[in-house]
Amino acid sequence: MNKLLRYLIPGFDEHLTDDRLASLVCGELSFAARWLARRHLAQCWQCRLRKENLAGPRAKRILDLDRRLLNREALPEAARTEFSQRLRLHLQQANSMRGKRRRLPRIPTLMIPAMNPALVTAAVFGFAAILSLAYWWQQRTPQITSNALLVRAERWDTSRVPSAPCVVYQSVRITLSKQSKKETISRAIYRDAQGQRQPKHVKLSTSEEELKGMLAEAGLDWNDPLAASGYQSWHDRQHDREDRVVRAGSHLLKLTTTAPRGSVAEQSLTVRETDFHPVERKIALRDARTVEIAELDYKVLPWAAVDANLFEPFGGSLRTASDGSGRILPFPLPATVSDMQLDEAELSARLVLNQLHADTGEQIEIHRRPQEIEVTGVVGDDERKRQLQAQLYTVPYIVVILQSTNDLKKTAARNAPTSLQVASMPEQRPPLAIYLEVHGRSISESNAFARNIFSAALTISQESKAIFDLQKRFGAESQQSVFASATLSELIYNHRERMASALRQERQLLTELQGGRVSAATRPETGSLIDAAEKNLTLAKELTESDQTANRSAERTLAEMSRVVEDLKDAAHRVYTTAQGNTTLNGKK
Repeated sequence: MNKLLRYLIPGFDEHLTDDRLASLVCGELSFAARWLARRHLAQCWQCRLRKENLAGPRAKRILDLDRRLLNREALPEAARTEFSQRLRLHLQQANSMRGKRRRLPRIPTLMIPAMNPALVTAAVFGFAAILSLAYWWQQRTPQITSNALLVRAERWDTSRVPSAPCVVYQSVRITLSKQSKKETISRAIYRDAQGQRQPKHVKLSTSEEELKGMLAEAGLDWNDPLAASGYQSWHDRQHDREDRVVRAGSHLLKLTTTAPRGSVAEQSLTVRETDFHPVERKIALRDARTVEIAELDYKVLPWAAVDANLFEPFGGSLRTASDGSGRILPFPLPATVSDMQLDEAELSARLVLNQLHADTGEQIEIHRRPQEIEVTGVVGDDERKRQLQAQLYTVPYIVVILQSTNDLKKTAARNAPTSLQVASMPEQRPPLAIYLEVHGRSISESNAFARNIFSAALTISQESKAIFDLQKRFGAESQQSVFASATLSELIYNHRERMASALRQERQLLTELQGGRVSAATRPETGSLIDAAEKNLTLAKELTESDQTANRSAERTLAEMSRVVEDLKDAAHRVYTTAQGNTTLNGKK
């Protein structure tokens, strides 16, 4: 009770003032104020002492003091006359105001006797409970019909699919109950959102085939078990039925349909109240068996994030050129392709290459044409070429022209050179090898340091160029779809993570080479991420390559590289912060 009063009445726990205590003693407080004051006095001994002092010794002391002052001081006659006149005028004004108040109708006031605080508290909570029960009972019966619920659920199934090619992923749990036995099956379902490709046929077990046939009788699609359209079809075939819509939990609506005839005695569909997305379906058969389908996860994924082998290939849409170049036209191209569609196709192709690590160590280029995106390049072997082709041909408006090393050998055999000239270069040891030899390191250690430093610097340069190119071509100024924005965010995040890993590796190598020493010199201003990355790569080449024109020691080069690496760290953080502000990073931080 005290917590409730503290929340409702500011200053509930504060001590009573002298004015409030005096009003309480004189009976000038209202019923509520008097009740609160007495409640506080019952718990506060300090205020009780002040009240007793105010009503007893303090009041007597003030009266005695006033009486002594009047007896001790003799007022002049003029002052007494002036005081008498002012007192007479004040009494006349008070009588005039009292007369005006008497002209108004007198309304009797209801005198409420003092009540037990426990009874008051019980009455307040009882009234609140009655109001809560009434509100809960009203909310338990949703104001929606069964047909309206099914129409909105079907609308969700069709309106939430994006226009861009994508895959719907749905994870469900199917529970079959018969008497006291239960059997649970978990399924991961992938569907082409545009309906162009069918899932690859998978052989089911005997129990799964029986369950599939049982669900088909109830109007349930094995590859889309929670679709509202299937429930609507079964619902409309039941001429004698009874529908009931209730709340099934927090923000959930449940439609239950009872049928007097047929193998299905009762079905229910549970949807979210916010968007009418179906999340659960339950079927009760007349032979006492029940089937419950519950959704565990639901996502809309780009084709680049899904294994293409889960779907049947397009009939006649895959063709390979006879020259072995691997030219693939997976989708028939329309008459015109918009810039937004080309953006989505290019970003999807880049994401495929990024996830397969084909954008770092392989010679693959992406060219944008007026009506298509062309992916060309050379890969290691035929198996690698087939792997890239299988993923890339799932992206619309993509033309793939890849060659393997075997294809190049065949071409080189037809166009073999007639002569070969070999040029000799003077032997010059790189600065890093000389530096490590002085510090007692072996040749193998020197080669390993040189290889790792150059590899890290090259990776940093490649990833910074990729981020710069993506932000320049698909920046915040361009109009992007939600699909393109999400793909761009994924790409920038992946490139940034690779660059951060290479930065950590290079910093560790530099610390080991310098013996843990940190340069205290002022860091140079690099300006941007790509400038710092290029500077870092130039220093790595100077440190690890033989160059007769090099005129400074490895110590100076290592110190400058350490400062540039710190600049790279700051520049990468600024670029990533800007990317977070311009695009949605799908929850990755």
